[in-house]
Amino acid sequence: MRAFRFFDGYQGGNMRAWLLTIVRNTCYTWLHQNRPPDSAEVFDEEIHSVEISGSANPEIMALASADKETLRRALEDLPDVYREALVLRELEGMSYKEIADIMSVSMGTVMSRLARGRTRLRESLSMSLGKES
Repeated sequence: MRAFRFFDGYQGGNMRAWLLTIVRNTCYTWLHQNRPPDSAEVFDEEIHSVEISGSANPEIMALASADKETLRRALEDLPDVYREALVLRELEGMSYKEIADIMSVSMGTVMSRLARGRTRLRESLSMSLGKES
């Protein structure tokens, strides 16, 4: 609704980045006003995903689930700015320019956040995998 309300302010450029910026800012504002600290419920992709093959090997399914859980925990441990950049780039497939527009930062900042986020994610996963061995 905010996008429709403020469409007169759209000055051209990447419409997707403009719309996602509105969604992002609206979400952060709502979360800031309505969510008590440390009460976030984590989205569990396992619950919301559809099983493709019912005949999959249970051992393979258990290992894949453990890997997803380890990755989810490592992503959650990242600072918000790194996690947001990584999700937009790696999961949403956005360009550096689109991410810069959405996050209202320079492309250099996007690149450094991605590099630092990947490094922290790699270190976190290495520590997690080292503990399980």
